[in-house]
Formats: sequence, C-alpha cells, structure tokens
Amino acid sequence: MDHFEENQAPFNQLSGKLLRKIRESKGYTQKQVAQGIMRQSTYSKIEREETEPSAPKLFAILDRLEMTVEEFLFIQGNYSHSKKGSLVYAFISQSYNNPKELEKLKDEVSHYLKYNEDPVIKDIEAIYTGLIVFAQTHDIRLARKYVQPVWDRLERFDDWRLTEIYLVNNILYFFNADSAIHISGRAVTQLDKYEGYRASNDLRFNFQFNLVYLLIDNHQYSEALTSLENLILDAKELKKHDMLAVCYTRKGVSLIQSGDSSGENWIRKGTNILEVIEEDTLKQRLEEEVRAFLA
Repeated sequence: MDHFEENQAPFNQLSGKLLRKIRESKGYTQKQVAQGIMRQSTYSKIEREETEPSAPKLFAILDRLEMTVEEFLFIQGNYSHSKKGSLVYAFISQSYNNPKELEKLKDEVSHYLKYNEDPVIKDIEAIYTGLIVFAQTHDIRLARKYVQPVWDRLERFDDWRLTEIYLVNNILYFFNADSAIHISGRAVTQLDKYEGYRASNDLRFNFQFNLVYLLIDNHQYSEALTSLENLILDAKELKKHDMLAVCYTRKGVSLIQSGDSSGENWIRKGTNILEVIEEDTLKQRLEEEVRAFLA
C-alpha cells in the first residue's frame, strides 16, 4: 500500500471538468477539439465525466489543446507532481553532483522505497549512492559496483524510453571510455525517435558532456578536444552557461595535458564565468576536478 498521498491523479481518474476549463479558456468549442479524434457527443461525455478516453485519444485531445500530458497531470495535481513524479523530476533536473544535495535526494528516495516497490526509483537510489561514493572517493571502480545492477537491468531492454535514457546518462561515466562510447551510441540511436522533442536535445548534450569527462580521464585528449568544440557551440546555443564554463575548463585541461600552455587561459575563462553567475559550489567542484586531472 502506498504510504504517500499521491496528489497527481492517474488517467483512470481523469478530470473532465479540467479539460472543459482548459478548452473554454482557449476559446475552443467541443466540436473543434473533438474533430478528427472522436464524435462531439463522446467528447461531451468525457467533459461531463460520464466516460474515460483511451490513452491515445487523451494524448490527441491534449495535443489539440496545445498541452503536454505532463503539464495536464501537473495542473490536475493542483499544480504539483506526484511523489514519484517529484523524485524523478529532481533526479533529471540535477545540474551537477553536489554531495550534500545528493545525500538529501537519496534520503527522500530511500524513504519512498520503504513503502513502495518501484524499479525506476530503486535505480535512482543506486545511482545516487554511486554518485555520492564517487564524489567522496573519486574511485570510479568502487562507485561502479553500486550502479552496475542498473545497467544489468536496462541492458536487457530492446528499446529505451526517455526515463531509461536519463538513467543511462547518469551512469555513463562509471564505465571505461570504450564501453561508454558504445552505451552512448545506443542511447543516441534511441533518441533519434524523439527528434523534435525538446528534452532530446538536452539529453544528447548531456551524453557528450559526460563522455568528455571519460575521455579526459582515459587520457584521450585529442578526442576530448574534438568533442568539446561541438559541446561549446551547443552550450552557447542552449544557453547552458554553467556547462559552458565546465567545457572551457575541460578544454583547458585537455590542452595542458597535450602540451599546450594556452589551456591555462581556458581554465581561467571557465572559472570566471562561474564567478559571474555566482555558481560558487560548482566552481569549487570544478577546481577540485582540475587539480585531480593535472596532478
């Protein structure tokens, strides 16, 4: 039994009244919304909560209303995520690994799992543990032991959806460069199906971003520099200023390790950006990374 009160209603508790409110706020008639999807009379019954649409019909209705399923469920939940939704959202929204924040997120996930069986949340707990261990020890092999079960489960899937791709992205740099490149290639292939979907661009960026770390750690500086040139352009286009700073800094490390002293200027440029945008914690973590790579 779920210990938490879920404030996000599932499809089988769909609010037809909310559909009507959204439709009317946009100035659409029932006929306009239902056209090509179902009979107007059937749609009218949905708004009166006398019948439920199938999932494909609901998706089509929401698309007609210029609304994503996620947004509709968020509004239906009184402008909040379900407990599971909140945990997943926090997981995919973390921008960098802050050990204190990771400990807090892991505690929330562990508490949820005391009362709920959920393979995705269990995977997230394992990944948080691996990230925390890595942040404390910088021992990839030790951290990999915690995330290996996640990969063992996902590897058996014929297809990955966005949830699985987010999970894979967060364990990517626990593997050696060759394995990570293979895993990343499979994930990007899966992302091809989501072309035009906003989140897929961010995920593509994140995969390349994590791969660069692995390439530097594996002393493949030429490959890292090639990837970084594309990442820098993407970071500018996506306006990811914090990640742009990291890319500049990693470019600097790669140049220095390749015998080019101009890398010091790129490191300085990266840390200066973080000072300007007041990302003090990330700046500290990045400085630790630089010291570890150049030791």
